[in-house]
Amino acid sequence: MRRILLCLSIFLLFPQVSHAQLYRVKKGDSLYKIAKKFHTTVAKLKRINGLRSSLLRPGQRLIVPGRRYKPVNSRKTIAFLEQKAAEVKEDVKEAGEDIYPITNVVYEEGEKLADVLSTPLNVPYDNWNLSILENPEYKSALLEILARVFKNLKNTPYVFGGANPKRGLDCSSFTMYVYRKLGINLPRTARAQFNVGVPVSKNELKVGDLVFFRTYASFPSHVGIYIGNGKFVHFSSMYHGLSISSLSSPYFRRRFIGAKRVLSEKLVKKILYAQKNN
Repeated sequence: MRRILLCLSIFLLFPQVSHAQLYRVKKGDSLYKIAKKFHTTVAKLKRINGLRSSLLRPGQRLIVPGRRYKPVNSRKTIAFLEQKAAEVKEDVKEAGEDIYPITNVVYEEGEKLADVLSTPLNVPYDNWNLSILENPEYKSALLEILARVFKNLKNTPYVFGGANPKRGLDCSSFTMYVYRKLGINLPRTARAQFNVGVPVSKNELKVGDLVFFRTYASFPSHVGIYIGNGKFVHFSSMYHGLSISSLSSPYFRRRFIGAKRVLSEKLVKKILYAQKNN
């Protein structure tokens, strides 16, 4: 709630700032020093943060004017996913006839799946273990779909509180955007997204799972999409945009708090069927 109120204050109380970021107050900081650093005024800082006095405490977080940065990692992230999908396809070729072609499976089940949309929010049971993704052809197809969705965001900057793909996204509006493209409506914030789906342990993660972290707050405050091999895609910061990070990196390993699955086997098949018929 505090984060939502902070974001709303940017647009309602400080409309001349089109982008903003969070700044952690350091020892020795003052509103004057911070205002000078970010080329703004003390009055504006106080207004946007709802401050009644000029007293600050180390560790306190303030909304400060930001600027639009061209995302530097987005294209590399998309290229990585496309390459990963291609590598999985090679596994399919090597397996030869041992793998039942996905085209056959999808078209055979297409009619049955046409009016079925299974999500953890309205179906008491489905195949949530996603063993279907152990088939390289299904896994490759899902990675290709994700890469295509991500391509629409290659020039989208990170904007704290942003929810428009043309102007800027943050971590949770990114996941909301991606899953909406897959037919799933997620809540707006990482905190709310953590309350949907089926809990998944770290050693059972599959492509498409949501992974959550505690970063700037004690509650779930950062979220990304797992892509396999211990890696996940997320909108990481205003400098990097769409990025790939490792769950085993010191920063994210310490802050990881859990994962949720919102894709079921039925839904994966439905998504693939829909993509093949577009």
